[in-house]
Amino acid sequence: MKKTLIALAAVAAVGGASAQVSIYGTVDAAVTQYSSEGNSKTGLGNSQLGSSKLGFSGVEDLGGGMNAIFKLEGGLANDSGVGKAANTSNQAANGGAGSLTSVGGTQGLVFGRYAYVGANGGFGEVRLGRDYTNTFLFTVTTYDVFGTNGPADSSAMTLNLAARNGVATSANASNMVGYASPSFGGLRVRLQSFFGENTSNASNAGDGDGYSAQVGYAAGPLSASVGQQQTKGTAKAATPTTANTGTGAVTAATLAQTGNYTQTAVGASYDFGMAKVMFLSTREELVGAATSTSLTATSTNVTNMIGLNVPVGAMNYKLSYASASQNSGAAGAKDNTGTLTGLGMDYALSKRTKLYGTYSTVTNDGGKAYSAAGVNGAAGTTVAGSTPANPSSSGLALGINHTF
Repeated sequence: MKKTLIALAAVAAVGGASAQVSIYGTVDAAVTQYSSEGNSKTGLGNSQLGSSKLGFSGVEDLGGGMNAIFKLEGGLANDSGVGKAANTSNQAANGGAGSLTSVGGTQGLVFGRYAYVGANGGFGEVRLGRDYTNTFLFTVTTYDVFGTNGPADSSAMTLNLAARNGVATSANASNMVGYASPSFGGLRVRLQSFFGENTSNASNAGDGDGYSAQVGYAAGPLSASVGQQQTKGTAKAATPTTANTGTGAVTAATLAQTGNYTQTAVGASYDFGMAKVMFLSTREELVGAATSTSLTATSTNVTNMIGLNVPVGAMNYKLSYASASQNSGAAGAKDNTGTLTGLGMDYALSKRTKLYGTYSTVTNDGGKAYSAAGVNGAAGTTVAGSTPANPSSSGLALGINHTF
């Protein structure tokens, strides 16, 4: 239950409206073990059932059915106490895969999940700031029975190209202007535009600019959503480190930089009461990906997933199965395929506290691409020269989740 603070506000020009501010959050911790081809890594993880976070939100009645709103929310790594990373320009630093233009996740609290101000009313809602992209939040996350958390997190499959190539906008984007329409009989439209904020005369002027558009329907037991987003990029080849033998000056290497990234997702669910069935299909496209030898080749990653959620009293059982196929886009390239199977259960000790367990397995065919530990393999891969062509992996998490 959120603790709500009713702050005494100064009398405003509109006649003394009061502002209501809420402090809320989630603390999630679990003992985890990830394994891959004989190697394993055991430790204490976080966000294995739901994302650990701390947030502040507020609303002020402006009269006439209109409200001013804000939200500041940061991710937490409560196993170590540090904050989660954010990104200021929707681009990877130096074109480097996996690196961020700003803070990298070893600092204090950063409002990398939400940091927006806006207004809502009969016209819908407008937000300005950092936000989740509509395609990810209302399609990918909504129709993943595990909510893109823990060992069975579908984003290890659905957002594989983005994670492997340092795409900063697969889930959140900075410098965003967003609009959500009111509901029309269960139908709602959401539009977003975001900016990389490069100067107009730069060679990468449009990098980091993008959009996300989503249409959703929810009425009774049926829910469905379709969304698409794109982030612009300028594909560039990597350059090696060079040294001037005369002066001794060293020119640092630059990492490869990818081009346009596009994510399309379609999801649906139907609640039968005794069980909820979910379906999700996603497609990623990335120009000049690290998996391709050509700057103009378009890599693709297509994933289809089905899920089942069965509540039985205080217990909740979950099952998901995802099948993915990835292609580098190079001439004659074959598909790299994989599957992810997830099993989970959680038990509600109260309305705010749950015990849970999640287990997953991943198989690959056609070359390594997917991992139960996420794309980067938290388990640690086998040593060079002994890694099998199609490694399998598994993940296990046993933990507790508390919201406030």
